[in-house]
Amino acid sequence: MAEAVGAGKAVKILHIEDNADNRRLVRRLLVAEGYQLLEAEDGLEGIDRAVREEPDLILLDIGLPRFDGYEAAAALRAFPSLATTLIVALTAYTNPGDRERILTAGCNGYIAKPIDVDRFPQVVAEFLRGKREQVEPAQQTGYLRELNQRLVQRLFKKIQELEKANRDLTARSAQMESLHRIGEQITSQLSLDTLAGELLPSLAPALGFSALEVSLVHPDTGRLEVWPLPEPGKPATATREGRMLEVPLAIQGRVTGRLRAWATSADLSPADAEQILRIVASQVAVAAENARLYEGLRRQMEDLRQTQAQLVQSAKLAAIGELAANVAHEINNPMTSILGYATLMLDEGVDATTVTEYLKTIQSEALRIRETVRALLDFSRQRDFTMERVDVAQTVKDTLALVRRHAALSNIAIEERYDPELPLVEVDVPQCKQVFLNLITNALDAMPHGGTLTVATVRDGEFVRVDFADTGAGIPEANLARIFDPFFTTKPAVKGTGRTVGEPGDHPVSRWDH
Repeated sequence: MAEAVGAGKAVKILHIEDNADNRRLVRRLLVAEGYQLLEAEDGLEGIDRAVREEPDLILLDIGLPRFDGYEAAAALRAFPSLATTLIVALTAYTNPGDRERILTAGCNGYIAKPIDVDRFPQVVAEFLRGKREQVEPAQQTGYLRELNQRLVQRLFKKIQELEKANRDLTARSAQMESLHRIGEQITSQLSLDTLAGELLPSLAPALGFSALEVSLVHPDTGRLEVWPLPEPGKPATATREGRMLEVPLAIQGRVTGRLRAWATSADLSPADAEQILRIVASQVAVAAENARLYEGLRRQMEDLRQTQAQLVQSAKLAAIGELAANVAHEINNPMTSILGYATLMLDEGVDATTVTEYLKTIQSEALRIRETVRALLDFSRQRDFTMERVDVAQTVKDTLALVRRHAALSNIAIEERYDPELPLVEVDVPQCKQVFLNLITNALDAMPHGGTLTVATVRDGEFVRVDFADTGAGIPEANLARIFDPFFTTKPAVKGTGRTVGEPGDHPVSRWDH
C-alpha cells in the first residue's frame, strides 16, 4: 500500500497535530503499513515542513493552536509546490457546515475524529488512490467569503500584535538605555552617603518606583546599615507606596546587603520590576564596594599625609638641632656688643654724642638678633601652604644667613651671584627656604675638608633658576637613579630634611627651578 504513489518509494505523509497521543496513534497505524511519517505540532511548523519536505499527503488537524487548520490549508495552497498536494482534514468538528468549510479552505477530504483504527489505513489508502471530496460550486461562494473574512481578521490581529510588540520593544529599548545611563551614574559614585541618600532616591521615579532603600552589611560589626535616613519630622514609610520588592546585593558571590523598592507604575509588571531591580542591585553593589574601598584608601592617604608631615616636621626639628650651635653664635656676637655698650653707658660717664652712637650700635645688633630668630622660627613653624610674590634672591640670602658660621668653621667659602634683573616669582617662602637649606646643608656635608659653595640666580626663559654648586667629589653613578626617592639617604643618621645620596664630598651641583 505504501508504494501506491511514488514509483517504488515509500509514500511520505506529513501529520500536523498538536495532541501527542493522537500523533502516536496515527504513527503506529501508518508506519505499520510501510508509510514514511513526518510530524508537526502546529500550523506554522506544519507549513514550514511541508514546503521543505513536499509530502505526498498532508493529514491536517483543524483545531490547531495559534494558526488553525482552515488558515493552514489556505496557506498551504498558496505555495506553488503544494498547490496540488493531497490534504485530508482530521477533526472532531461535526457542526453543520464544517465539512464544507474544510473543503473550501483547500482540503481534499475529511476524516472524522475519533478515528476508526480498523478502517483508518484503508481510508488513507483510498485518498492516495484518488478519492476526493468537493463542495458544490453554489455553496463555495459563501464559505469562501467566510474564509476570507477569517483570514483578514487573523491578518488584522497579527498586525495589531506586531504593532504592540514593536511598541513594547521600543519601550524596552528606551528602558534599557535609561538603565544604562542610570548605571553609569550609580557606578561612578564614590560616596555611600551620596549614592544611597541622594542619587538612588532621585532615580527611583525614573525606574518606576516610589522609593529605593539600600541596606549594607557593616564590614566590622556585620550589622545592616540602612539608607536613606528618614527626613526630620517625616516617617520612613511616607513615600513607600506600592508593592515591595527585595533583592540581595552581592559581589563575587558574597552578599553585601540588600536593595528594596516599592513599585507604583501600572506599566511595570512584577517580573519586569524585579528584573530592573536586579540590574540596579548589581550596579549598586559594585558602587557601594568601590565607595568603601575608596573611603578606606582616602583614610589611608590622609594617615600617610599626616605621617609624612610629621616626618618632615621631625626632620626640620633635627635640622634645627644641627643649626643650634651656629644660631647661638649668631646671637651671641650681637649680644656681646649690646651688653658691652650697655655696661659702658652705665659704668662710665659719656657724653650725649657717644650715648647716641652706643644706642645705634645696640639697636643694630638687636635687629640682627631679631632677624636671626625670625628666620629660625619661619623655618621651624608648621604652617599651611601660602603663595606670595617675592624676590627669590632675598629668600636665598635669608637662608644662607643660617649657615654662614657653619660654612666658615668648615673652611668653606660661599660665592653669591644674583641677577639684578630678575622678576618677582610666586612661591611659598618657608617651603622654598626649606628646599634651599636642604641643598645648602647637603653641599656643606659634601665638602668635609673645605671647598667652595657657589649660589647663583639666573633667568632661564620663562623661569627663574637657582643654582647651587659645590666642589665635592660628586654623586656615585649607582645612586643617581634614586636621588628623588623619598627619604633615601646614605648618611649614617638624619642630618637634615633634604635627600643625601652620597658619601661626604658627593654633591657637585644641585639646581632648583621655579
